[in-house]
Amino acid sequence: MGTHPSENPQASEQAPWHTMSIEESIAKMGLKADLQKQGLSVDEAASRLSKYGPNKMTEKEKVTIWQRIWHQINNVLVYVLITVAVVSLVQAVTTDNSNTRFTAWFQVALILSVIILNTWIGIYQEGNAEKAADALKNMLSTDARVIRGGKEIMIPAGDIVPGDICLLGLGDKIPADLRLCSVSNMATGEAALTGESVPIDKVTEALSPPDGLDPEQVPLGDRKNMAYSATLVAQGSGMGIAIATGDFTQIGTINRLVNNTETIKTDVLKQIDQVSKYLFVCICTMCTATFLTAFFYTD
Repeated sequence: MGTHPSENPQASEQAPWHTMSIEESIAKMGLKADLQKQGLSVDEAASRLSKYGPNKMTEKEKVTIWQRIWHQINNVLVYVLITVAVVSLVQAVTTDNSNTRFTAWFQVALILSVIILNTWIGIYQEGNAEKAADALKNMLSTDARVIRGGKEIMIPAGDIVPGDICLLGLGDKIPADLRLCSVSNMATGEAALTGESVPIDKVTEALSPPDGLDPEQVPLGDRKNMAYSATLVAQGSGMGIAIATGDFTQIGTINRLVNNTETIKTDVLKQIDQVSKYLFVCICTMCTATFLTAFFYTD
């Protein structure tokens, strides 16, 4: 999993990289001036991997199938249905009347079918919500070309650390958020982040934010000296400095928002819950009254 987002040093080391020159970016990260040629040393890469954690997005705690089932049946109306089913089951087992037995078994089957169908639909809907987070993970690159110790090597994308020099070619998935330091007719498809269907041409020069905007207010699509994790190189080639990995990439931020989304009840569901409680009280009262009447007044 890596370091928890709130404890990761990247949380306090973010900067408006698109407004900074390549030299300023390298200095800001505390790296050597010859970074573009030599990349990180093996020891420096290992140290940074220990400091920042792997280039992976934090996964939401998995919910077991039993927890999902309990979430669906933990409802007052379901309790009432289960109680009725148990009573009908007892009646089906103990009665000698064939017609009564058939009716009781039919009631049991009908009630259980309703509970099972409702539970299945609820679990299916919850599964669709989790697929959104899984889809984000599937967009990530599995490996990357980097320069380390002056040599070009291929490494797992999870081993990329802030400060790595990443090499990009046509068709590559960008493995981390990068401040581009070299491009050759390069353009990237960023529809997953910006919704822009046309590939965006890339540059390396520092960009000044438009008048009236803070650097962080500049749209991602206008940060043309940046390349973002999970987007694709649509043409050309380039090289960039990894400035954010894992949860601190743009796609990682989206992943955190998806995982931290809380399930809230709408007003309709709250009203249904309230009615269910009233209905439960009424049913219990009627059952008690019926039992007492039959017990005391029936010969």
